[in-house]
Amino acid sequence: MSLYFTLLFAILTLEMATLFVLVLPLPNKMRKLFYNTYQKLYQNQQVKTVAIILSIIVGLLFIDSWKRAQINVTLYRHQKLYNEDDGVNSNQYDSHAVTPTQALASRAYNQRNVYISGFILYFMVGIPTVMSIIRRLIKYQDLINNQTKIVTDNDEILKLKKELEVKTIDLETLEKQFTNAENYFDEQNKPKVDETVTKTE
Repeated sequence: MSLYFTLLFAILTLEMATLFVLVLPLPNKMRKLFYNTYQKLYQNQQVKTVAIILSIIVGLLFIDSWKRAQINVTLYRHQKLYNEDDGVNSNQYDSHAVTPTQALASRAYNQRNVYISGFILYFMVGIPTVMSIIRRLIKYQDLINNQTKIVTDNDEILKLKKELEVKTIDLETLEKQFTNAENYFDEQNKPKVDETVTKTE
């Protein structure tokens, strides 16, 4: 296994693991953590340069492997069919017309490289797309949390208003009772006019 193939496979595995983690139903705090980390990496100029160079190299590898994988393959069974159509003895094969095993192996390696580099390019587009969806999810979740908080605050305000109304009614009742009691005691403590007249006589 060559070094570049090992690196490509490691990049593909890393991208698959990243995308798998991103699509999990994570809490909003963890999504914010992943998104903030992604934003810091994306805004770093060195990381951006490495990503661009890597995508160019992988794109060139994809094109090169695609071209090399386009080999016309002729097998023994194909040669037999051709001989039957031409009226030639079908038991005789032209070994030079059959694709050699080395060419078939090279074609298989190039097809493998096409798949790996193609998926790397696909995930390079897919991860930013998922990140943009996560950004919108975080935004909407924050809006929902704020609305819930406002609704909760409104409920608490209404509850406090009701309590205030009850307390106000109780206070007014107490004030009336106090005024009535005060008037009653004033009436009771008021000296009677007849008693004062008899005392003076």
